[in-house]
Amino acid sequence: MNDPPWKGYNRSRHVELNAEPVRIAPSILHSGEFANPFATMPTGPTAHAAPGLPFLQFAILRLFGDGSAGWLGLRFLPSLALSLQFALLPWLAREMGFTWWTGVLASVFGLAAKAGLEERWEAHIAGLLSLLLTASACRWQVGRRSGTWAIVTGAIAALAIYVQPVMGAIYGVWVLWSARPLGFLSRRVLPLWLIPLALAVPWIARGYAVLGGLFPLRDNLGIEMYVSFNDCAPYSFRANMRNSCIERFHPNSSVDEALAIRNMGEYDYNQDRLRKALSWSGSHPGRVAGLVLRRIWFFWFPSDNGWHGYFEQRVRLLALHVLTLLSFAGLYLYLKRGLKRGPAGGPFILLWIALYPLIYYAIQFEFRYRYPILWTTWLLAAWAIVELIRLIRRPLDLHQGLAGFGGHV
Repeated sequence: MNDPPWKGYNRSRHVELNAEPVRIAPSILHSGEFANPFATMPTGPTAHAAPGLPFLQFAILRLFGDGSAGWLGLRFLPSLALSLQFALLPWLAREMGFTWWTGVLASVFGLAAKAGLEERWEAHIAGLLSLLLTASACRWQVGRRSGTWAIVTGAIAALAIYVQPVMGAIYGVWVLWSARPLGFLSRRVLPLWLIPLALAVPWIARGYAVLGGLFPLRDNLGIEMYVSFNDCAPYSFRANMRNSCIERFHPNSSVDEALAIRNMGEYDYNQDRLRKALSWSGSHPGRVAGLVLRRIWFFWFPSDNGWHGYFEQRVRLLALHVLTLLSFAGLYLYLKRGLKRGPAGGPFILLWIALYPLIYYAIQFEFRYRYPILWTTWLLAAWAIVELIRLIRRPLDLHQGLAGFGGHV
């Protein structure tokens, strides 16, 4: 991490309402409404953020207040989630069919890369839940597919989707792929999809009743696409801030956009802005292709200042680039070994890498978007090293064995 969570603490501190989720939390606390995520003005009920993090932040504010204790509690939340990822990686590695030492090395890699704190967002909490979900899914898959582990896996999936709805797509594909041979109504499979669905329905119903539209647990795609595809949009959020483009398009900084939400309603506003973004994209295919290609590149090799940014980066980010290359080598070794003969968790880790980033290839780049799957980079990079050592040792062991055999003869 860049700084310890307690850095800057003093008794005069108070909770800073500097991001959408942490603005919703006080609204829940004081008015009982999941509403008003934007800094410009109150815009009413919202689905701009997934419900998981604001309710967790609300619980912290309810316990500790919005003074210095609440400030420290919010700061410790992502720090704790990231620390648990490091601690659990050896266990996860064993559950996935890697060696325990692969997990230890992955933890060391994670410490070396030093992901940022990001206390305002769900990134590290989502990372912890994706790690736990993968471990539980592997335990179900290799442990005779018991009904007990189906319940545990379904419950973790529900929590993960409430924190980061993008995970629902990855989990859904895994359920379809792994559970189909047993039948989806089987007692050993039913909890895998029924628990997340049952827990998601009330929030989906709330969206329809309060906001007037049917959508998954979060509805901010229209805003994000509108900000990401327009005449002045660069590849990243930071660049968007630097050239002030975002101030014209995002309700967090544009009073006109916030007024549009109040007048139209958030659901209709998102639908309208999505149509505008798609219309602009259809008229500028070359520009869209360039933006998407850069966002794909920088998702895996992040830089907030384009190509020149690589010369200004700290060692921790340069280390991450090396680990990313090693993780691609680890993924190649896994695919070369084959889906059935590789580690048991291989199919799930492949889904995280292939499907999770897809939406982030389209919208403006921000490094924290990758945090929920950073553990896959650390783990695959560690496996690449372990496999390389194994390949180097094999001929050496064979040579020593032959030499010993010759001496005995």
